[in-house]
Amino acid sequence: MFIGGEKYTSSHPERIDVINPATGALIESVSSAVPDDVEKAIESCAFAFESWSQKSYAERGAVLSQISAALKEKKCLEKLAATLTKEQGKPLTEARREIQGVIGVIDYFTGLSSSFHTDFFENKSNQSYSFTTKAPFGVCAAVLPWNMPALILSWQMIPALLTGNTCLVKPSSICPLTVLELAAVFHEAGLPAGVFNVVTGSGDKIGKQLAASPKIQKISFTGSVSAGRNLHAEAAKFNKRVTLELGGSDAMIVCDDADVGSCAAKAVSARFFNAGQACISPKRIFVFESIFDDFIQSVSEEVSKIKIGDGFFENGAGGFAMGPLSSAEGQKQMIEFVESAKSEGSKILIGGKVPDFNKTPLENGFFFEPTVITNVPPSSRLLKEEVFGPIMVINPVKNLDEAIAAANNSDFGLGASIWTNNLNRAKRGAEELKAGIVWVNQHAKVLPELPFGGVKESGFGRENGYETLNDYLETKTVIFKF
Repeated sequence: MFIGGEKYTSSHPERIDVINPATGALIESVSSAVPDDVEKAIESCAFAFESWSQKSYAERGAVLSQISAALKEKKCLEKLAATLTKEQGKPLTEARREIQGVIGVIDYFTGLSSSFHTDFFENKSNQSYSFTTKAPFGVCAAVLPWNMPALILSWQMIPALLTGNTCLVKPSSICPLTVLELAAVFHEAGLPAGVFNVVTGSGDKIGKQLAASPKIQKISFTGSVSAGRNLHAEAAKFNKRVTLELGGSDAMIVCDDADVGSCAAKAVSARFFNAGQACISPKRIFVFESIFDDFIQSVSEEVSKIKIGDGFFENGAGGFAMGPLSSAEGQKQMIEFVESAKSEGSKILIGGKVPDFNKTPLENGFFFEPTVITNVPPSSRLLKEEVFGPIMVINPVKNLDEAIAAANNSDFGLGASIWTNNLNRAKRGAEELKAGIVWVNQHAKVLPELPFGGVKESGFGRENGYETLNDYLETKTVIFKF
């Protein structure tokens, strides 16, 4: 773990093994925190808050700039990317892009450090002035997922730090190593000890302790719907502020005036990025009947180009573009989804099985072929649940009315996209699709300056963008009468 600016090992003997998903081999083991360890981390954050919160926005921004500079050094970036690929499985190119995304988030919020302001009002009729002041909460906690641990760490932590809070982070047990390395880099670059602490262990146990702690003022959580509900219920007992990002089953609508080839290529790229383990990848694709066959043909051609393997060899002779799933459980779920689709009469167009890596170093990896399934019934698990892996579902629709109805027929509402050159169709998609993010002629593009979050079962609250700073600040209104 990482507490008070130093590596920290629990006195409790239990350890958590971190496995390389491409080979099934043990990489390292980390401590499994007990309540005393978590309390030590909370106390460290609380102590550091007293001085960190007294710094100006400019001073805190300067520290964040130093961290950004450290991450931009090639040796540091490559080391972090290699660790991310080793423990999470994504190709090295995607891992580098994630670390660069962290830098982008830091640079964006650093740029806000000199422009943050509060409101001022003058009422001349009764000779009074009114203004607001904003103060940091104190200690904020972040519970991270395993699919993009570094990027989502930055989404939840950087605005909290800039506004003067301190942070306690609980990474996923599948991917804790990149977060621990980031903590060391942040500290070496000038972040004061205790401002950023990391504890590893059971999400359920640690989450309950964070929710019950009077010193924790806010919790940001990214993960499954069930885990998010449990954490929210615990936090509600203590009126704790919570931001929840609980995944999605993003819909993509392809109209008959879209460029079929270009749209298909972008759909495949977005869906099979990170082996399909992305909240905002297009998991349900609805294509107008008149272009359905052409779209399927183009998708098939694009998917046939995907090579799967160890992420470290993505630039080698094999040209691998997709790594393994991050866990054996994830692989098992994909097998179950395909079997369910077969039993429902859906058509397995491409893939649908574990690739044959027998007698190779990858034979114990958690791989699954990029899979395309068509003609899936509306009641299918593949349309009702979040398919967090390399399975693309494509169904035909008669028109835009049917497409929007099918897209909205989900408990999730994170993102959705519409692909068209018709302005009126684009307007309808933007207005009628029930999602926190709607793209037109693109999908899965996320920028740090834009709010990110969903509706319905996808959670509530927003990350990124200028407005998220207010989610880490307590607002006080002052009315001054002369």
